[in-house]
Amino acid sequence: MVDILPAALWCVDVVLSLNIIVICLRRGGLLKRYAGGVARVSWPVTIAHVASALLGLTPYLAFTWFADGGFDPDVRDFYVRYGWPSAAVVILLILVQLVCLYLQAKRAMMSEMDARLNRAKRK
Repeated sequence: MVDILPAALWCVDVVLSLNIIVICLRRGGLLKRYAGGVARVSWPVTIAHVASALLGLTPYLAFTWFADGGFDPDVRDFYVRYGWPSAAVVILLILVQLVCLYLQAKRAMMSEMDARLNRAKRK
């Protein structure tokens, strides 16, 4: 059971990261031209991003915790072989999350500014 723990934690982190990216793409309208009406980045999404970044560390911590004798030798070799590529995927997903969060926040700021300028224009 311990053999699959790092892989399971890594898969959970990848799914969480992809969900955060999809949420930002949809709420921020990042796949279409800016037309206004973009909501701010919500606190739950921000907290989920931090949780995703922390969860990205847990597979590697679990591996180092059980590496001395908790794994079958073949499983240990698998984790050693694919440790760096999996870390690169996690880091890339975290960076994509940051970019999506930034772009959504920027569009939300533009939407808010457009709304304020339209209100000022009407007065």
